[in-house]
Amino acid sequence: MGRGWADELAEVSLALPCSGEVHHLRWRAGRVRASAHRDLAGEEGLAAFGGALPACVDAVATWRRAVADGGFLAEWCDHDLDDAVYRHHLQVAMNRLRTEGVQDLFRTLTPRQAEAMGRFLLRFPQSWIDRAALGVIRRHRHDGPGAGLSGFTRRAVQVRARTAFVASLARWHPAVRPAALVPFECVVTPWDSTPYVTGVLDGTASWCRVGLSPRWLVEVWGPGRALDHRGDLMLDRAGLMLRWEPNATGQMTAGVHLAGGSALA
Repeated sequence: MGRGWADELAEVSLALPCSGEVHHLRWRAGRVRASAHRDLAGEEGLAAFGGALPACVDAVATWRRAVADGGFLAEWCDHDLDDAVYRHHLQVAMNRLRTEGVQDLFRTLTPRQAEAMGRFLLRFPQSWIDRAALGVIRRHRHDGPGAGLSGFTRRAVQVRARTAFVASLARWHPAVRPAALVPFECVVTPWDSTPYVTGVLDGTASWCRVGLSPRWLVEVWGPGRALDHRGDLMLDRAGLMLRWEPNATGQMTAGVHLAGGSALA
Protein backbone atom coordinates (compact mmCIF):
# COMPACT_ATOMS: atom_id res chain seq x y z
CA MET A 1 0.00 0.00 0.00
CA GLY A 2 1.33 3.45 -0.91
CA ARG A 3 1.98 6.19 1.55
CA GLY A 4 -0.91 8.57 2.19
CA TRP A 5 -0.70 12.34 2.44
CA ALA A 6 -0.61 12.24 6.26
CA ASP A 7 2.40 9.89 6.26
CA GLU A 8 4.45 12.76 4.82
CA LEU A 9 3.92 14.87 7.94
CA ALA A 10 6.09 14.52 11.03
CA GLU A 11 4.60 13.02 14.18
CA VAL A 12 3.77 15.52 16.93
CA SER A 13 3.04 15.03 20.62
CA LEU A 14 1.35 17.08 23.31
CA ALA A 15 1.76 16.75 27.10
CA LEU A 16 -1.43 17.17 29.12
CA PRO A 17 -2.08 17.13 32.88
CA CYS A 18 -4.63 14.33 33.22
CA SER A 19 -5.92 12.29 36.16
CA GLY A 20 -3.17 13.58 38.44
CA GLU A 21 -0.39 12.69 35.98
CA VAL A 22 1.16 14.02 32.79
CA HIS A 23 -0.12 12.09 29.79
CA HIS A 24 0.75 12.48 26.12
CA LEU A 25 -1.38 12.77 23.02
CA ARG A 26 0.28 11.80 19.74
CA TRP A 27 -0.67 12.62 16.17
CA ARG A 28 0.75 10.24 13.61
CA ALA A 29 -0.32 9.55 10.01
CA GLY A 30 -3.62 11.36 10.50
CA ARG A 31 -4.63 9.69 13.78
CA VAL A 32 -4.66 11.05 17.33
CA ARG A 33 -3.92 8.59 20.10
CA ALA A 34 -4.00 8.93 23.88
CA SER A 35 -1.68 6.12 24.94
CA ALA A 36 -2.71 6.24 28.62
CA HIS A 37 -6.37 5.62 27.73
CA ARG A 38 -7.25 2.32 26.08
CA ASP A 39 -11.02 2.84 25.86
CA LEU A 40 -11.85 6.44 24.98
CA ALA A 41 -15.46 5.64 24.10
CA GLY A 42 -15.95 3.82 27.40
CA GLU A 43 -14.56 6.74 29.41
CA GLU A 44 -16.79 9.16 27.50
CA GLY A 45 -19.75 6.94 28.32
CA LEU A 46 -18.94 6.92 32.03
CA ALA A 47 -18.63 10.72 31.99
CA ALA A 48 -22.09 10.96 30.45
CA PHE A 49 -23.44 9.29 33.60
CA GLY A 50 -21.79 11.82 35.88
CA GLY A 51 -18.19 10.65 36.01
CA ALA A 52 -15.23 12.94 35.51
CA LEU A 53 -14.07 13.27 31.91
CA PRO A 54 -10.27 12.85 31.73
CA ALA A 55 -8.46 15.74 30.07
CA CYS A 56 -7.01 13.47 27.35
CA VAL A 57 -10.42 12.11 26.42
CA ASP A 58 -11.86 15.63 26.30
CA ALA A 59 -8.95 16.82 24.14
CA VAL A 60 -9.40 13.99 21.62
CA ALA A 61 -13.12 14.76 21.42
CA THR A 62 -12.34 18.44 20.89
CA TRP A 63 -9.89 17.52 18.11
CA ARG A 64 -12.34 15.23 16.34
CA ARG A 65 -15.14 17.76 16.45
CA ALA A 66 -12.91 20.47 15.00
CA VAL A 67 -11.73 18.25 12.14
CA ALA A 68 -15.30 17.20 11.38
CA ASP A 69 -16.53 20.82 11.43
CA GLY A 70 -13.61 22.67 9.81
CA GLY A 71 -14.87 26.06 10.98
CA PHE A 72 -11.52 26.88 12.60
CA LEU A 73 -10.09 27.50 9.10
CA ALA A 74 -11.59 30.98 9.35
CA GLU A 75 -8.88 31.87 11.88
CA TRP A 76 -6.16 29.44 10.75
CA CYS A 77 -5.97 30.82 7.22
CA ASP A 78 -4.68 34.22 8.37
CA HIS A 79 -3.22 34.06 11.88
CA ASP A 80 -0.15 32.88 13.76
CA LEU A 81 -2.05 30.78 16.27
CA ASP A 82 0.90 30.41 18.65
CA ASP A 83 1.35 34.18 18.94
CA ALA A 84 0.81 35.24 22.56
CA VAL A 85 -1.10 38.39 21.62
CA TYR A 86 -3.42 36.45 19.30
CA ARG A 87 -4.07 33.85 22.01
CA HIS A 88 -4.86 36.58 24.53
CA HIS A 89 -7.40 38.15 22.18
CA LEU A 90 -8.89 34.74 21.44
CA GLN A 91 -9.24 33.99 25.16
CA VAL A 92 -10.94 37.36 25.74
CA ALA A 93 -13.32 36.66 22.84
CA MET A 94 -14.12 33.24 24.22
CA ASN A 95 -14.84 34.65 27.67
CA ARG A 96 -17.22 37.22 26.18
CA LEU A 97 -19.00 34.54 24.18
CA ARG A 98 -19.47 32.36 27.26
CA THR A 99 -20.45 35.07 29.73
CA GLU A 100 -22.13 37.76 27.60
CA GLY A 101 -23.18 35.92 24.45
CA VAL A 102 -21.16 38.40 22.36
CA GLN A 103 -19.62 36.66 19.33
CA ASP A 104 -16.44 38.50 18.37
CA LEU A 105 -14.98 35.62 16.35
CA PHE A 106 -16.23 33.01 13.87
CA ARG A 107 -19.13 35.26 12.95
CA THR A 108 -20.28 32.92 10.18
CA LEU A 109 -20.73 30.07 12.69
CA THR A 110 -23.43 29.44 15.25
CA PRO A 111 -22.45 30.38 18.83
CA ARG A 112 -22.16 26.69 19.69
CA GLN A 113 -19.81 26.04 16.75
CA ALA A 114 -17.81 29.17 17.54
CA GLU A 115 -17.31 28.04 21.14
CA ALA A 116 -16.15 24.60 19.98
CA MET A 117 -13.72 26.00 17.41
CA GLY A 118 -12.34 28.51 19.90
CA ARG A 119 -11.77 25.77 22.49
CA PHE A 120 -9.86 23.80 19.87
CA LEU A 121 -7.59 26.73 18.95
CA LEU A 122 -6.83 27.46 22.60
CA ARG A 123 -6.19 23.84 23.50
CA PHE A 124 -3.79 22.84 20.73
CA PRO A 125 -0.55 24.41 19.44
CA GLN A 126 -0.02 25.57 15.84
CA SER A 127 1.66 22.32 14.73
CA TRP A 128 -1.42 20.32 15.68
CA ILE A 129 -3.86 22.82 14.20
CA ASP A 130 -1.90 22.78 10.93
CA ARG A 131 -2.39 19.02 10.67
CA ALA A 132 -6.09 19.30 11.42
CA ALA A 133 -6.44 22.02 8.76
CA LEU A 134 -4.65 19.96 6.12
CA GLY A 135 -6.95 17.03 6.85
CA VAL A 136 -10.02 19.25 6.42
CA ILE A 137 -8.66 20.74 3.18
CA ARG A 138 -7.94 17.33 1.71
CA ARG A 139 -11.38 16.03 2.63
CA HIS A 140 -12.96 19.02 0.87
CA ARG A 141 -10.48 19.01 -2.01
CA HIS A 142 -13.12 18.87 -4.74
CA ASP A 143 -15.42 21.52 -3.30
CA GLY A 144 -16.10 24.19 -5.89
CA PRO A 145 -15.97 27.98 -5.46
CA GLY A 146 -18.60 29.19 -3.06
CA ALA A 147 -18.65 25.99 -1.00
CA GLY A 148 -18.55 26.45 2.76
CA LEU A 149 -14.79 26.24 3.38
CA SER A 150 -13.50 27.12 -0.10
CA GLY A 151 -12.91 30.80 0.66
CA PHE A 152 -10.82 30.04 3.74
CA THR A 153 -8.85 27.39 1.84
CA ARG A 154 -8.15 29.84 -0.97
CA ARG A 155 -6.96 32.46 1.48
CA ALA A 156 -4.70 29.92 3.23
CA VAL A 157 -3.01 29.00 -0.07
CA GLN A 158 -2.45 32.66 -0.92
CA VAL A 159 -1.06 33.63 2.50
CA ARG A 160 1.35 30.70 2.75
CA ALA A 161 2.42 30.93 -0.90
CA ARG A 162 3.22 34.62 -0.39
CA THR A 163 5.37 33.85 2.66
CA ALA A 164 7.25 31.10 0.80
CA PHE A 165 7.72 33.35 -2.24
CA VAL A 166 9.28 36.13 -0.17
CA ALA A 167 11.62 33.61 1.47
CA SER A 168 12.60 32.27 -1.96
CA LEU A 169 13.89 35.72 -3.00
CA ALA A 170 16.52 35.78 -0.25
CA ARG A 171 19.44 35.19 -2.58
CA TRP A 172 18.18 37.57 -5.29
CA HIS A 173 18.50 40.81 -3.34
CA PRO A 174 20.79 42.54 -5.90
CA ALA A 175 18.17 42.15 -8.63
CA VAL A 176 14.93 43.00 -6.85
CA ARG A 177 13.41 45.63 -4.66
CA PRO A 178 12.86 44.48 -1.05
CA ALA A 179 11.30 41.04 -1.41
CA ALA A 180 8.22 41.86 0.65
CA LEU A 181 7.39 44.69 -1.79
CA VAL A 182 7.49 42.61 -4.98
CA PRO A 183 3.91 42.48 -6.30
CA PHE A 184 2.80 38.85 -5.97
CA GLU A 185 -0.46 37.25 -7.02
CA CYS A 186 -1.43 33.68 -6.21
CA VAL A 187 -4.31 32.33 -8.29
CA VAL A 188 -5.88 29.34 -6.55
CA THR A 189 -6.70 26.65 -9.10
CA PRO A 190 -8.62 23.31 -8.92
CA TRP A 191 -7.06 20.45 -6.96
CA ASP A 192 -5.58 18.46 -9.87
CA SER A 193 -4.48 21.42 -12.02
CA THR A 194 -0.87 21.97 -13.10
CA PRO A 195 0.94 24.86 -11.35
CA TYR A 196 2.20 27.78 -13.40
CA VAL A 197 4.32 30.91 -12.91
CA THR A 198 5.07 34.14 -14.76
CA GLY A 199 7.08 37.11 -13.57
CA VAL A 200 10.11 39.36 -13.78
CA LEU A 201 12.87 40.37 -11.37
CA ASP A 202 13.93 43.86 -12.42
CA GLY A 203 14.17 46.31 -9.53
CA THR A 204 10.97 48.29 -9.05
CA ALA A 205 9.48 46.58 -12.14
CA SER A 206 9.56 43.17 -10.42
CA TRP A 207 6.37 41.10 -10.21
CA CYS A 208 5.23 37.50 -10.03
CA ARG A 209 2.01 35.53 -10.63
CA VAL A 210 1.66 31.92 -9.52
CA GLY A 211 -1.11 29.38 -10.00
CA LEU A 212 -1.35 26.84 -7.17
CA SER A 213 -4.06 24.49 -6.01
CA PRO A 214 -4.94 23.59 -2.40
CA ARG A 215 -2.99 20.39 -3.08
CA TRP A 216 0.15 22.51 -2.67
CA LEU A 217 -0.76 23.14 0.96
CA VAL A 218 -1.26 19.46 1.73
CA GLU A 219 1.62 17.92 -0.23
CA VAL A 220 4.27 20.65 -0.30
CA TRP A 221 3.76 23.27 2.40
CA GLY A 222 2.53 20.82 5.05
CA PRO A 223 5.59 18.52 4.96
CA GLY A 224 7.91 21.57 4.98
CA ARG A 225 8.91 21.42 1.30
CA ALA A 226 7.83 24.87 0.17
CA LEU A 227 11.50 25.66 -0.61
CA ASP A 228 14.08 23.27 -2.02
CA HIS A 229 17.72 23.06 -0.89
CA ARG A 230 18.62 26.06 -3.11
CA GLY A 231 15.78 28.15 -1.76
CA ASP A 232 13.63 27.91 -4.89
CA LEU A 233 9.85 27.89 -4.48
CA MET A 234 8.50 24.36 -4.93
CA LEU A 235 5.23 24.14 -6.84
CA ASP A 236 4.29 20.48 -6.38
CA ARG A 237 5.51 17.27 -4.77
CA ALA A 238 6.76 15.90 -8.12
CA GLY A 239 9.57 18.46 -8.21
CA LEU A 240 8.21 21.36 -10.25
CA MET A 241 9.72 24.63 -9.05
CA LEU A 242 9.86 28.34 -9.79
CA ARG A 243 13.27 29.24 -11.14
CA TRP A 244 14.53 32.62 -12.35
CA GLU A 245 16.70 32.81 -15.48
CA PRO A 246 17.87 35.68 -17.70
CA ASN A 247 16.03 36.40 -20.95
CA ALA A 248 17.45 38.00 -24.12
CA THR A 249 17.31 41.48 -22.59
CA GLY A 250 18.99 40.45 -19.33
CA GLN A 251 15.87 40.49 -17.21
CA MET A 252 15.37 37.62 -14.79
CA THR A 253 12.14 35.89 -15.78
CA ALA A 254 10.17 33.21 -13.95
CA GLY A 255 9.75 29.75 -15.37
CA VAL A 256 8.58 26.30 -14.28
CA HIS A 257 11.43 23.82 -14.01
CA LEU A 258 11.65 20.20 -12.96
CA ALA A 259 14.12 19.66 -10.13
CA GLY A 260 17.45 18.74 -11.68
CA GLY A 261 16.14 19.38 -15.19
CA SER A 262 15.41 22.06 -17.74
CA ALA A 263 12.55 24.50 -18.15
CA LEU A 264 9.16 23.04 -19.05
CA ALA A 265 7.28 24.36 -22.03
